[in-house]
Amino acid sequence: MIAQADYALAAQLSPYVRGGMEHWRGPWLIENSIVLDYLLVYIGSGTGRFSVADEAFDVRAGDLIWIPPNTFHEMRGHPPRMFVAYLHFDLVYDPKRSPRVPRGVHYSSGPHELMHPPWSRQPIADWRGILPVVNGPAVYALMKKTIMEHRGAHQPLRVSGLMLQLLGEIAIGLSGAVASAGAHWPVMHRLAQKIMAKPEIELSLESFARTARMSQSHFRRLFRETHGESPHAMQNRARMQKACELVLHSGRSVSEIALSLGFSTVHNFSRAFRREMGLSPREYQRRMLGPLPR
Repeated sequence: MIAQADYALAAQLSPYVRGGMEHWRGPWLIENSIVLDYLLVYIGSGTGRFSVADEAFDVRAGDLIWIPPNTFHEMRGHPPRMFVAYLHFDLVYDPKRSPRVPRGVHYSSGPHELMHPPWSRQPIADWRGILPVVNGPAVYALMKKTIMEHRGAHQPLRVSGLMLQLLGEIAIGLSGAVASAGAHWPVMHRLAQKIMAKPEIELSLESFARTARMSQSHFRRLFRETHGESPHAMQNRARMQKACELVLHSGRSVSEIALSLGFSTVHNFSRAFRREMGLSPREYQRRMLGPLPR
């Protein structure tokens, strides 16, 4: 059901970025006002005091602030200076409205004919104020990439794709499983990336737990809570993904592929492949491309 909800949400989104920047600011103030589109702000360094709707809060380095359209907000940066990144965007592109909305203009009151229409689909509908993401650096990296792409090549499909990634990263950072990892999220994410990038390498839970500075039992439990599967299940899934690529495109024999993916025998590889794909490697290749080289 979660995957279906995610697909339904993605099908409704067609992000449109109209402005973005990252820069240093001295003491600054944007008084109580609204914007016609969405505004996403990341505090790189410094401190300040923001308010969104009826909530006022202090901001500091690493904070991510989400401001929906037609929402009164005030932003103040404290001395000596603040490094801030921001994006103005629509969740859904409207050819009659989106290009006409002024970039980065704040209004003292609403409503306005160019206001982004109300958005009710979850989880985005509930995002407001400080978003307590635990993957802030990953979110900021995508913001930075989106800003650079928008201000550079002006490739709409590329910018829209980056915005979809950014929204997905925020959703990940707010998910219950990731939130449970708390301060351990960065290392959990890094270790998962390591497994996915090199699934053929022998998996050492002892080494991973040592890297995460926790016991093996604690590491296994937290990894499963964070990623929805055990390290070994993730490794097997990544191996089979890579196996499919190699079976279809490498021109290697089944024995060579099995060896390259760290399987002790071709029989073990074939059995694992059939369990995951429902076909043997040769049957999979024949169905997709034709006979497999011996």
